[in-house]
Amino acid sequence: MNVSVMDTISDINDDFMDEGTIYVLDSTVFLEKYSDGFSDKACVTVYEVSEEIKDPYAKIQFDMLVQSGLSILSPKDEFVKVVTDKLNESGDKLSGTDISVIALALEFSKKGKKVLIVTDDYGIQNTSKSLGLKFMAMSQKGISRILKWRRKCTACGADTDKEICDICGSETKFVSSPRKKR
Repeated sequence: MNVSVMDTISDINDDFMDEGTIYVLDSTVFLEKYSDGFSDKACVTVYEVSEEIKDPYAKIQFDMLVQSGLSILSPKDEFVKVVTDKLNESGDKLSGTDISVIALALEFSKKGKKVLIVTDDYGIQNTSKSLGLKFMAMSQKGISRILKWRRKCTACGADTDKEICDICGSETKFVSSPRKKR
């Protein structure tokens, strides 16, 4: 895949940033074949998204969007830390790619830009919503409220932060509880 990587947001031409909404694209756009709708939009993504794309048709769509002006950026470490800290609070489990996508959107947002994350990933949506970032789902309905994840014993129902329940010794699983509507 022929991808040019820019180091920071400041590497993008200011004219690009003043055209309105900046769409931060998750791999959903390519895997679900929605990239045609973004060819005339101000779009950015992270390099890790390109690494997630294995489907040949999705790779072609990615390359075409790069040729149309898709910028590939790396978020600053300080924004990655903000996202990681939020994950520790919410209990969401996200990949490094997901964290980078949110961190990039957060960085643009903190620079006063209008940002929209494009993803069907509920974890990205949940963390984005808790950080006050907007998102757009593509092929399914997005989340309506922020969720907090916790571990619950599958046998006795006790809440715990461990994989094995301290009370009865059974396995635990992640369950969500709505935190608040936003």
